Amino acid sequence: MSILLLGWAGYGASSTTPLPGFWYIFAGSIALMSISWLDDLKNLSPKSRLLIQVIVVCASLWAITHDGQTIKLFPEIIPQWLDYLFIALSWIWFINLYNFMDGIDGITGVETSTITLGLILIAFYYSWQPDALYLPLFVLAATLGFLIWNWEPAAIFLGDVGSVPLGYILGWFMIFLITKGMWAAAFILPLYYLCDATLTLIKRAIRKQRIWEAHKEHYYQIGAQNGLSHKSVSLVILACNTLLVALALFLSADYPWYSLMISLIIVSSTIKLLKTNNTGKKNQN
Repeated sequence: MSILLLGWAGYGASSTTPLPGFWYIFAGSIALMSISWLDDLKNLSPKSRLLIQVIVVCASLWAITHDGQTIKLFPEIIPQWLDYLFIALSWIWFINLYNFMDGIDGITGVETSTITLGLILIAFYYSWQPDALYLPLFVLAATLGFLIWNWEPAAIFLGDVGSVPLGYILGWFMIFLITKGMWAAAFILPLYYLCDATLTLIKRAIRKQRIWEAHKEHYYQIGAQNGLSHKSVSLVILACNTLLVALALFLSADYPWYSLMISLIIVSSTIKLLKTNNTGKKNQN
């Protein structure tokens, strides 16, 4: 994250077309890195971490709209404040699910690489402003460098200091897609992580388990418990995400609901594959 933000600082200082709220996102990333590092040292309460996330997200949304950018997800009949409330809550959830999902070697590197690749391809295809292409390109380059060492067997790990601000940054990119009218692509690109984390949270909430505590009930974890190696699970998710990128790029703008339904079928099939794999636990990591 430090290398990524250093590159962003240099590029942002020279950019003539910064994305709305860029410097607030830069500062918010540093704030979330710092609170995650402090949590590693002093074991902060979940409420304290959540409070910081709420402050950072609310400040970031204010900055985006202050730069003259309207975020409209729901139809005009829905009040604008409801749009902002939904997006704020979704952003906070995305920050946390990105942290929850970073549980095996390579998985978050694969997820981040495919999401940012999708963003780059979309920005290039629609000839958007340079920052819409180069900022995710920085993230992709840093992630690929990290993934080399995080691939099974991993030598380095992302940790909360990396996964929390990364979820925050990618959440901002998804909001940018919404401002461009590509709301379907904003849901499709991270759909595997969204579905896995959200379905697992709902199951644990129904069973009245503490949803903020570490566990091994995510579908990618079940795949590993059923005998798949970390590498195999990550490659399964890579295959799923490759299809999602194609749908986001070629279909989501013209057929948003159709592309979203196909994407849900793909993700459901991926989850089913991970749940039903029976290669035996002898290969479990």
